[in-house]
Amino acid sequence: MEIGIGILAATCLVALILLCLVLSLHRKNKRTLRLLEGAENSLAAENDRIDGILRNIADGVIAVDVAGNFVHVNPSAVNMFRLSEADIRSGQYDEIMVRHHEKLSLESLLEGAEGEEMITCLGRTLALRVETVVAKSGETEGVIAFLRDVTETQSLEDMQVDFVANVSHELKTPLTTIKTYAETLLSGGVSEEQKKDFVEIIDSEADRMTRLVKELLMITRMDHSQQKWYKKESDISALLRMAVRKMEITAKSKDIAINFMFDTTDKTLVEMDVDRIEQVVLNVLSNAIKYTDEGGRIDVDLLVREEKVRIIISDNGIGIPEKAQARVFDRFFRVDKARSRQIGGTGLGLSISKQIVEEHGGDIELESRFGKGTKVSIVLPMPRHRGERGIL
Repeated sequence: MEIGIGILAATCLVALILLCLVLSLHRKNKRTLRLLEGAENSLAAENDRIDGILRNIADGVIAVDVAGNFVHVNPSAVNMFRLSEADIRSGQYDEIMVRHHEKLSLESLLEGAEGEEMITCLGRTLALRVETVVAKSGETEGVIAFLRDVTETQSLEDMQVDFVANVSHELKTPLTTIKTYAETLLSGGVSEEQKKDFVEIIDSEADRMTRLVKELLMITRMDHSQQKWYKKESDISALLRMAVRKMEITAKSKDIAINFMFDTTDKTLVEMDVDRIEQVVLNVLSNAIKYTDEGGRIDVDLLVREEKVRIIISDNGIGIPEKAQARVFDRFFRVDKARSRQIGGTGLGLSISKQIVEEHGGDIELESRFGKGTKVSIVLPMPRHRGERGIL
């Protein structure tokens, strides 16, 4: 009996020990599971965070393994290269990307590029930077390509370079003329009549440089929003009458008639900086006179439609070739460079005019037929708050 009880006690003890071990293991397993779940959740959260960053980054990011499979493509890269889900899942990286640029081939990416490299794809300029992914074993696992769209930046840099080159050229021409004639005067042996001619040429070239510098300063102020505007409601009809009067002597010297096509006694109010809008009108009239042959005609019209005022200046001059019309508002652009320099143009007038009109919330348009004439329309908005009868 005692032996039986002893065996039972021993069996219970063994069972108790096993139960404790099981419970202990269970607790440990639960802790292990909790740790694994926590690690998995942390990893998922980190993946979501990284994925969120890649989704929202403006640069295109493409990760590809050494077998030529897409590993990751963020939305910016998808839009940049117009990729579809089928493209990304196809595993044919080279076949899809090389058609855009040879520098995007897997072989080229694996070779790596030092710093950034500029490539042109789908009409855009992209800055390409490549990072190689290397495993702990030292083997290359793949590459990540970072692509930044620098089209606008590149365009601005090109414009800046062109602008500096054009300014240098425009200043060099009159300076060379002034220097040449001044040296000739200083050398002596010049008749009184020649001295007068030379001094007049020097004076004319100095005036040309002054105009250029003033226009450059104005462009700089407008580009940096430093131009002061003195806008008030003023009569645009009166402004047109004054502008035409200022240009009458120049027009008559070429026997060009300037005609008003509207009733100049009508009063039309526009909120504007009078001096600046007059500058625009004078510039357009000046161009019309310059590029209209003797005995020609210029018509000035004023229309009010849909809360907008439209000033129309038309001439029957030499006109502008169709291929050049898209560039007439570009800085320093001239249709006929030789003729423009001969008559004193800087190539900045229409560009400045466009900026002034746009600062007034308007627009300037040009239509021309080569050999037939040109029509320039200056569109300005009417005042927002005009008086009404019967308020009280």
